[in-house]
Amino acid sequence: MLLLPPSSVFCGLTAARLYGLPVPESGNLDVAPPPALGKHPEILGIRVHRYTHWGRDDLRRLDGLLVPRPESLFLELAIRLSRIELIMAGDQLVRSWTSVAAIGDRLSQVRRRRGLPAALAALPQLEPETYSPMETRLRMLLVDGGLPRPVANPHVFDDTGQRIAQPDLYYPQALLTIDYDGSHHDRDPRQIRQDRETMRLLALNGYLSLRYDARMVLGFPREIVSEVRNLLAERHH
Repeated sequence: MLLLPPSSVFCGLTAARLYGLPVPESGNLDVAPPPALGKHPEILGIRVHRYTHWGRDDLRRLDGLLVPRPESLFLELAIRLSRIELIMAGDQLVRSWTSVAAIGDRLSQVRRRRGLPAALAALPQLEPETYSPMETRLRMLLVDGGLPRPVANPHVFDDTGQRIAQPDLYYPQALLTIDYDGSHHDRDPRQIRQDRETMRLLALNGYLSLRYDARMVLGFPREIVSEVRNLLAERHH
């Protein structure tokens, strides 16, 4: 900020990190100086971008810094991220900063922009009720494996109408709940007790509960898809 004009835009992965999105680390800051600056300055650690495609309505202040609005940022990230990374970032955008409809409206105004096909393809997969990147990865693992899209983070009830759980993913027709277990599920004694009690209540009320950790999600995706597919078939019958 000391070296650049105040109207410089922090964009790309730098803007994504300012929004708190789960994106890969980068050793550089992504910055777009204003066009009036003329020749872009060469500053160690700064990747310079062009800024001509942004209008006034595409920008906002975040923690005092000028950044693209979430809807414009999603399109920009479609250039830099893989499909799954884009959906993980998009899930957090629509959970905390914008909506799927708002991003769709912004994309509908764009023509022949780099990244647009990837952004349009990822948009229908965004889920505002997703709480973590690994939940997104687990959901997309199932969807890409040809299974129906599960409901994200619903409330599950017993026969009396009492809420007994809020699973990460849920197939209502099969009464099948699926959760991603982060490391705290194995280390926090209170969390361990809570998980055991939740699984007991689910079992007593006819639900089947599956839990997967990072090792399974990242290392054995086909096995997860096969297990869920078989259970869906069995429990539908």
